[in-house]
Amino acid sequence: MGIEQPDWVRRLNYLGAMVGGSRRLVSLAPEELIEEARASTGLADFGEPGWEDAFRALVESLQTEVDLHTIGRLVTRAELLRGLRNRLLVTEACRAQPAIRHEQVVAPLLIAGQGRTGTSILFELLALDTNNRAPLAWEAASPAAPPGATLAEGITREQIAETVNEFLSDVQPAIRAAHEHRWDLPVECIRFMDSEFSSDWWAMLYAAWGWLKWRAEHPTDAPYRWHRRVLQLLQYGRDDPRRWLLKSPAHLGNLDRLLRQYPDLRIIHTHRDPVRSVPSTVSLSTLMRTSRANGVDANLLGQMVVMGYGGMLRKVIEERGGGVIPPGQITDVHFQDLMKDPVGTVERTYDALGLPFTAAFADAIGDYLAKKPRDQFGKHRYAAEDYGLSNAGIREAFRFYTDHYGIALED
Repeated sequence: MGIEQPDWVRRLNYLGAMVGGSRRLVSLAPEELIEEARASTGLADFGEPGWEDAFRALVESLQTEVDLHTIGRLVTRAELLRGLRNRLLVTEACRAQPAIRHEQVVAPLLIAGQGRTGTSILFELLALDTNNRAPLAWEAASPAAPPGATLAEGITREQIAETVNEFLSDVQPAIRAAHEHRWDLPVECIRFMDSEFSSDWWAMLYAAWGWLKWRAEHPTDAPYRWHRRVLQLLQYGRDDPRRWLLKSPAHLGNLDRLLRQYPDLRIIHTHRDPVRSVPSTVSLSTLMRTSRANGVDANLLGQMVVMGYGGMLRKVIEERGGGVIPPGQITDVHFQDLMKDPVGTVERTYDALGLPFTAAFADAIGDYLAKKPRDQFGKHRYAAEDYGLSNAGIREAFRFYTDHYGIALED
C-alpha cells in the first residue's frame, strides 16, 4: 500500500536519489561511528563486552539489506550515535559512582501484551498512581546527562528528547493518529534499550534480516542487564520509594529474561481480539519503517507480525503453565473490560497483584479519562486486507490464544 509523504520529506529524500543513493550523503561506517561517539564524549569505555559484535552485525545489515532514504539514513546515523554515546555516558556514570550498581530495583510493575491491546492507555492510567514511577521520554533519550561541552548550542536533554520522540511524527504525520509521542510523557522502557544493539528496539524499525539471523544465533540477556543498569542510574541519589512502572509489547517474548533481572517483577498481560490488534500493529510498524526506508513490504511485515506474536504468545502460555512465571506475579487484563470499566478493571488488577488501590487513584483515573479527547490526532485507519491478511486467517492463526484466555471476539 502507498503511504503519502509530506512534500518536504519527499524533496529531501530526492537529494540522496539525485547523487546515486543516500549512502553517498550519510555514512554508516561502523568504525567511524564508534570513533565519533568517543571523540564527541571524550570517553572510551563502552561497558559490558559483547555489544560491538551486535553493533557491527546491525550496521552491516542496515548497510546491505535496508534501502534507507536520505532522512531515514540521517535518522539512523543519529540514533546509532546516540546509542553509542549513551553507552559511554552511562558506563562512565557507573564508574564515577560505583554505588549505582548496588541500587535495588524492587518489584517493578510491567505491562506487556501485543501492540494495540490497551497497553498504552493502561500505562497512562497506572502512571496516575502516586506509588508508581514511569520513565519519562527525556530520561530514556539521555539516561545520563551529557556534559554540556559535548552538546552544540546549549541543547538540553529535553530538547534531545523532543527530537527523538517527535521528529518522526513530522516525517510521517499518520504516526500521530496511531500513537502519541511526546518528550515529556511516560515512555516505553524499550526506548533506552537502543544502546544494546541486540535489543528488540532495532527489530521494530528495520527489516535487517542478516542481523535478525545473527541475533537468533547469539541469544543473550545483555539487553535486560542494560535495562536494569539504566533503572539503577535513574533512581540513584533520589529519595523516591516509588516502584517502577514499565511497558512495552516487545517484552512479551522476554518475560523469562526480565524475571532473571527482577525476580519480584509483577506482570500485567493485556489481551485483545487479534483481528483488531494484529492489523493495527502492522499498520503502525509499516508507518515507522517507511519513515526510514524505501520499499517496505507491508505484506511480508504482516506475515512476520502474525508469526512473531504467535510464537511469543505460545511461549508465555508455556512459561505460565511450567512455572517459569510464578502465578502470583502475573494477571490478565482484557481490552474490552478496560474500555467498559476502567476503574473497576484497574482495581481488580491491583487486587490480583496484592497492590493497594486507593479512592484518590480511582478519582484520578476518572478525571483523566473525562478530559482525554478521543482521536485527538485523527483516526488510525487500517484493515487486514491492506497487508495481505484476512480476518478469517488471523482468527484461525490465533485460535489457540483466544480459546486459552477466553478473549471476547470483536466481529
